[in-house]
Amino acid sequence: MIPKKYRWAKTYEAGESELISLLEAKNIETDRWVAEEFETFEPHVYETDARIWCAEGSIAYTFTADGKTIPLQAGDALDIPANTFHDAIAGFAGAICYGPTPIKK
Repeated sequence: MIPKKYRWAKTYEAGESELISLLEAKNIETDRWVAEEFETFEPHVYETDARIWCAEGSIAYTFTADGKTIPLQAGDALDIPANTFHDAIAGFAGAICYGPTPIKK
């Protein structure tokens, strides 16, 4: 399995309240975390498959194996397979995301 990006929101004006409603409707419990502007996260892996939802701002994930970078903005989600090394950097406005909390530098 490879990382996969997709839209969870139908519009580009989506925000955190819309994501919360979606997660509640699907009975998904996950962590909320905030990244400051240009905050970087250490390379790390998740032991199980992970899904990251971007509620506000932007963040880019870079995958160690191939160097591929996948940017996320509000309304995007990213599936990360278990044991896939990656790091991340938030955009100029930071980000509010839901999913496993990454390791901050």
